[in-house]
Amino acid sequence: MKSMTSPQLSKSLSDANDIAQWLRHSASERDQTRHISTEQVDAYSSSGLWAMTIPREYGGPDLGYKALSQITRLIAAADPSIAQIPRSHFHIIDLLNAVALPSQKTFFFSEILAGKKFAQAASEIGGKNAADIQTTLTQERGGWRLNGKKYYATGCIHADWIGIVAKDDIGVFMHAFVPKNAPGMEIKTDWSGFGQKVTASGTVLLNNVVVNEEHIIPFTEAFLDVHPIGAASQLIHASIDIGIARESIDETIKYIRQTARPWIDSSAEQASDDPYIISGIGDLEIRYAAAAAMLDQVAGELDETVISTDADLARLSVRVGIAKVLASDIALLASNQLFDLAGTGSTRESLNLHRHWRNARTHTLHDPVRWKVNAIGQYYLNGVYPKRHNYI
Repeated sequence: MKSMTSPQLSKSLSDANDIAQWLRHSASERDQTRHISTEQVDAYSSSGLWAMTIPREYGGPDLGYKALSQITRLIAAADPSIAQIPRSHFHIIDLLNAVALPSQKTFFFSEILAGKKFAQAASEIGGKNAADIQTTLTQERGGWRLNGKKYYATGCIHADWIGIVAKDDIGVFMHAFVPKNAPGMEIKTDWSGFGQKVTASGTVLLNNVVVNEEHIIPFTEAFLDVHPIGAASQLIHASIDIGIARESIDETIKYIRQTARPWIDSSAEQASDDPYIISGIGDLEIRYAAAAAMLDQVAGELDETVISTDADLARLSVRVGIAKVLASDIALLASNQLFDLAGTGSTRESLNLHRHWRNARTHTLHDPVRWKVNAIGQYYLNGVYPKRHNYI
């Protein structure tokens, strides 16, 4: 169980709330201009919050997954792009904790505690599926070299260290860390998605990039044992969705109170007295409360459960999967209902309220919830454990 003192939690949440309020002021403008937002990312990372899950034995606060989830949703409500950028940073902490040598943990955790930012370049496009990785890590002339092309490389433009997922000489997936300024590596800001614009999730090109052997850890091995790496990764994604949902509902309420008009047949004096609008807000708040409660519950379970068997891991993965489905559903519903409840005026480009729907629609595509629903059904109906990877 993660032991977290109340002052630690209070300070972390307070810091996150302050950062969120600052981010919120410029979020719409930065979305409209596809701003790289280096200042905002640096402010978030320099707060020390990016080290919150480092184990105490390596000098970290070890605040646990519930704190990570709560802080992520605060940031995501203000700007879900900024909240998504350190997702792979926390994923890397989990990877290191699971499979790195003690000397590697000491080195990389010290880097993070010193304020260094990490990001991962794993995904590629053009292959058969997401697991079809063509990037190679080969041993040449006594050293290791990376060659390949990555996409959806969220956060790499901001990172000090980049973790590359690649196949070694015998086809086993490895995770190689290289400094951002490594010769032969080029990071492009060519992400063109209509949502999550500020993640800069573009292309990373690797041309004979030299890798220090001490900076290579196993990747496949991390999913062979009972480490909740995939569940923890999905917990962060669900927290981002919940943050989008919360902001969408708050924006809807604000617009209804300040600007929207009641429908002509309602006989109401103001939109906030329109019975169908009242019911619509009530429905959103009920669904949000259920999703948020489930997310808090499973985050606590991740902190408190001693995972020692395949059954332990399967149960937690399914529980997080349920939270992710609920979070995805409320993010899409709330960001869509914003316009149905607020009315035509809310679609004005100058308001940029559609960024909430664009962000929800884009982020929830990260991994399809239809496969989570299937995995959940297989688990409860047929006793089939979900597969082990980043996506459940």
